[in-house]
Amino acid sequence: MGPQHPVTSAAKVYFHTFGCKANQYDTELLRAQMVAGGGVAVDDPKAADLCLVNSCSVTAKADQECRQFVRRLLRENARARIIVTGCYATHAPEDLRALSPRVEAYSNAEKAALPACVGFEAAPEVWGLSRFTHRARAFVKIQDGCKAPCRYCIIPQTRPTYWSKPVEQVVEEVRRLVEGGHGEIVFTGIRLGLYRGRSESGRSADLTGLLRRLADLPGRFRIRLSSLEVTETPDRLIALAAETDRVCPHFHIPLQSASDRVLADMGRWYRYADYRDRVRAIRERLPHAAITADVLTGFPTEDEAAYDETFRRIEGMALSGLHAFPYSPRPGTTAAGLKPWPAAVLKERTRRLVDLSEKLKADFRARFVGTERTALAEDDGRGWTDNYIRVRVPAGAMEGLVKARVGDTEDA
Repeated sequence: MGPQHPVTSAAKVYFHTFGCKANQYDTELLRAQMVAGGGVAVDDPKAADLCLVNSCSVTAKADQECRQFVRRLLRENARARIIVTGCYATHAPEDLRALSPRVEAYSNAEKAALPACVGFEAAPEVWGLSRFTHRARAFVKIQDGCKAPCRYCIIPQTRPTYWSKPVEQVVEEVRRLVEGGHGEIVFTGIRLGLYRGRSESGRSADLTGLLRRLADLPGRFRIRLSSLEVTETPDRLIALAAETDRVCPHFHIPLQSASDRVLADMGRWYRYADYRDRVRAIRERLPHAAITADVLTGFPTEDEAAYDETFRRIEGMALSGLHAFPYSPRPGTTAAGLKPWPAAVLKERTRRLVDLSEKLKADFRARFVGTERTALAEDDGRGWTDNYIRVRVPAGAMEGLVKARVGDTEDA
């Protein structure tokens, strides 16, 4: 645990988040806790007494961006304490502390007690949110922790402890957020599909059971699932999404590679046929569903033949978009010692996948042009449909769920 320094009453705190939706939720919860303890959230880091940075460490680039940002804070504010938490602060706290004596690093395990650690000793317990700052949609972290055997990933070392939010707390938090005006609630976690929340009766609920509990909750809102592993998309979850419009027909399922050899080398626990069959199962029940994927390209054992196989198989799977990113060695992982591909190879492979993603998105949009779907209106006059198509919303629409027509482009 880091050193404690009591803060003055009404200390001004600036918050910044890198990385995943779980991190974004954690930051928002820290904001609520520190404000409840007497702090004042500010948008200008130059005006802050404390600058809190919630870090990511999924790639070397994420580490670099965090260091650069901390250096900028040190330059722009000569007196503030710089508090860094999150996965980078867990994985390599010494890198951050070496930047300046003003930089304090706190691990993910210390995050729950962070308000007290940095001096908000009287902060009351805040276990959930009623508002999500500056957003039409709100995130709710219902699960944390991962112990997957992926050879390239540092996250099982930075978030190794499984945790699920109790069922009644999830229901109450969703109720508050809906009453606060949020029309879309995004459930997030590190392994969302491993959610096993306890109820007051002592029973355990999985993700599908939790969603059924929320199906009858009053209010006009929908729930989007952030990311699910292919082995954590059971038929009963797909059936529930087909039965109710309360659950968005959008499944983001990491693929990483469509080469069985590369999947095995990565330490992934499924094969291409498993992924293909799940996509088909979703399409059979929900032909209008968005199915998007993460693809990690340039893993050291991914030769040209394996890359081409992945590319061809993705082309034939009727996905609706990709998040493609290049492999980045992470110190402390078992893949870190493998010989990496040259940067030019990584760049070209990623570019081709990004281009493919744009085509997949355009093809998916084309199926719905001229149709009307429910979209979440945002303050820029645009929104996302239930099946994750970017659209313009009717002029004058308030933030919330509205009917919108799908155009040829997101500006149409």
